[in-house]
Amino acid sequence: MKFGHEFQEALRKDDFPQRWVESAITYGQLKKCVNKVQDELSSLGLDARTLKRLLEAVENCSSSLHAPFQYTFAGDGDTFYPRLVFIIDAKDGIPISAGLSPKTRDYLGRLALSQTASQHRTATIQELPSDDDKSSCSRSTSDGSTAESSAESESLSSDNPSSPGGSIMQRVADDNGAQLVEIPLTSDSEFFHLLKNKVSSLDALQAQEEALATKEVVSLGNEIAKVASPSMAVAKTDIYCWREIVDLYIQAKIFFSASESDHGSRNSEVAKKQLQWFLSEIEKRNLLKRFKRRDSPAVLSQFVQINVELLRNLRFQEINRLAIAKILKKFDKRTALSAQNSFPELIAAGPFLMHTIAKAICFKVNEELLTVVPQLNDYLCPVCFNISYKPIRLRCLHVFCIRCMITMQRAKERHCPMCRDDAVLDADSTNLDPALGNFLMIYFPAEVKAKQKENERAVMIDQYGPNAKECVVM
Repeated sequence: MKFGHEFQEALRKDDFPQRWVESAITYGQLKKCVNKVQDELSSLGLDARTLKRLLEAVENCSSSLHAPFQYTFAGDGDTFYPRLVFIIDAKDGIPISAGLSPKTRDYLGRLALSQTASQHRTATIQELPSDDDKSSCSRSTSDGSTAESSAESESLSSDNPSSPGGSIMQRVADDNGAQLVEIPLTSDSEFFHLLKNKVSSLDALQAQEEALATKEVVSLGNEIAKVASPSMAVAKTDIYCWREIVDLYIQAKIFFSASESDHGSRNSEVAKKQLQWFLSEIEKRNLLKRFKRRDSPAVLSQFVQINVELLRNLRFQEINRLAIAKILKKFDKRTALSAQNSFPELIAAGPFLMHTIAKAICFKVNEELLTVVPQLNDYLCPVCFNISYKPIRLRCLHVFCIRCMITMQRAKERHCPMCRDDAVLDADSTNLDPALGNFLMIYFPAEVKAKQKENERAVMIDQYGPNAKECVVM
């Protein structure tokens, strides 16, 4: 199946919203434009085979300055036009290093004369020489058309002074005593402006979808805050269920991974697989039945739906990016103009090609959820890997539980285990962080209670020995 049919089938079967489909790349229409460009070039004797032969003739040269023609884009991303420029001999009008047909060589020669004459007339109208200057003008033009060729070359290169292509071709012309001739094409401009308009439409769509998804994520965070509020009694809050869900979501790394082995953005296939793993783990751990609040299942459903929409958006972005790459490849194959090397620079700054909504919203989801449902791993003592009960914050700002701090001071350890700052022996009761301690008691009541019992047991062993048992009052 050809890509055009595959692309249309993907738009149909993946159940994208109609407004997405309307903004998608019109691959079939762009393909017709490519055919028009091919026909227009062939009518001038500049078919793909001919242009490839010209490039092959100079491919062994160490410098690209010897290329007989160049295809560039003048202007910027908003206003631009494609330019096909040849280098021809200023004296006889024959293209340099160009094994072209007699008909094409004659056409380029007549085109050079036409452009040179037009440029000469424009220069004459703008500034007529005085009587004192006429002799110098005669001397300048007595050597042929060198002055006219120089004016024409300056005109072509000044259309886009920032374009590296224009300056390169100008140097080639200067080195060979030649001039630049621009081939007037119309169908290629139609093709690239149509493609640019569709990319702009996709940029606007992505901005709208990202704003909408951001609002949904903020709303989701507010809903989770209600069902997982730590101010409620442990028997009535779902904070532990939601903490487990958030932990699973972080492990799944659905749209983006920060792991060293597989860091970077996920494609839609991997993201779909990771989302399925996340849902299967929720079912395996029976989290739906463990909810204590009646509205928690609906909030979880909203959370899953946001991720499904992000996955759909990622898929839509992928197939459109592929369509852009495919149509540019087809353009180059049919014309040999190498637009793939220069045109993407005009459209790369847009949000559709710069980043994915899934990655941006994934960061927003993590930010919202971690604010509402903080994770235990962020509050572990780096020595005992347990919750930092009665946290001690050293002057280096690293935090340890009070039990580990006492143990280090008894062992006369001076240096912080994290940064080696000489701060351990200087710690006292003023280093206790009451704000963090209250936070841990509110959000991690079960862990704090367990750690407190563990500390009490350790104190009893310190005082009465390892065989000591708890006091039992009859």
